[in-house]
Amino acid sequence: MAENSSSSQPASTVTESEPNNSFATKQSLPSGISTVNGQLSSSDLDFFTISGLNSESLFTVEVNSDTFDPVLGLLDRSGDILSVSDDSANNSVIPILTGIVPTNGKLNLAVSGFMDKNLVGDHFQSGSYTLSLKSFTLPEPSVNPTIINGSFESSDFTGWTIIGSTSIQTSAFGSGPIERTSQALLSTAGATFSDKILETFLELKAGSLDNIGNGDVIQGSAIRQTFTANAGDILTFNWNFFTNEGAQVFPFNDFSFVSISSLSELVDVMFSSSVTSLTTQFFEETGFQTFSFTIPIGGTYTLGLGVVDVGDNTIDSGLLVDNVTLTSIPSTI
Repeated sequence: MAENSSSSQPASTVTESEPNNSFATKQSLPSGISTVNGQLSSSDLDFFTISGLNSESLFTVEVNSDTFDPVLGLLDRSGDILSVSDDSANNSVIPILTGIVPTNGKLNLAVSGFMDKNLVGDHFQSGSYTLSLKSFTLPEPSVNPTIINGSFESSDFTGWTIIGSTSIQTSAFGSGPIERTSQALLSTAGATFSDKILETFLELKAGSLDNIGNGDVIQGSAIRQTFTANAGDILTFNWNFFTNEGAQVFPFNDFSFVSISSLSELVDVMFSSSVTSLTTQFFEETGFQTFSFTIPIGGTYTLGLGVVDVGDNTIDSGLLVDNVTLTSIPSTI
């Protein structure tokens, strides 16, 4: 199976209890709590502190409701806002926040209603909701003897390590696959992670993604696979970049990238030959392209692929990947 997140605490559910409508009266939840069932009324806020998490682990937290459009906030130990999520994707009203658990092992959270991004109760929403938390550490990737599951035909990420919003897609997505029946989709929508976390995941130098030069990278998703190869072997894969930024008056320059011996951009929003995407959830796409890299020296390599939001986290972009292949070239000696 794919090397991915593993929960650091058993699932446990509690019910939200009032009064918890201010940071001073926040509801303290002990170690092991991963789900809170709550009720919000007009102008109300619910504040929580979840304790006992493993410091420096990663987390995702989201709020689901069938009756209203929730807002989720992350606060520091003084109650000041660190980040706020309203909608996690262009086609979703589910707010999602991700990050690194502080050294004190605590997360301070707030739940509010539509457009209350200052977390002051400025909303008219009401109804039930479920707050869900996952925390995990990233596993160390194993070294494969060659590229494994390069066309994702196992219908999962076997052989790969993943972070962020990743999924296996079929032809139902509206584009591809290039080879057989499956392909991987990386997206900036949903549970995505900051550029700092992506750089750590891909073993890139801090600031590498910003140094591409497209602007301030906010967050994104990535996959990686570590493998052995001989000098002269050729690594190839097919990719298709999608974005909704092209529909904006002033688009940010989201981009997709590859890292192997170095980091390089595959393409960005300003790609001149992009076309309107008539069959997918995105506004435009590049169409499938081919990447090729010749292994210079025999040894162990890590292939990293990713897609990121630049400048904001409100407009989605995505990257389809398929047919990742390592071809050995016979020696002429």
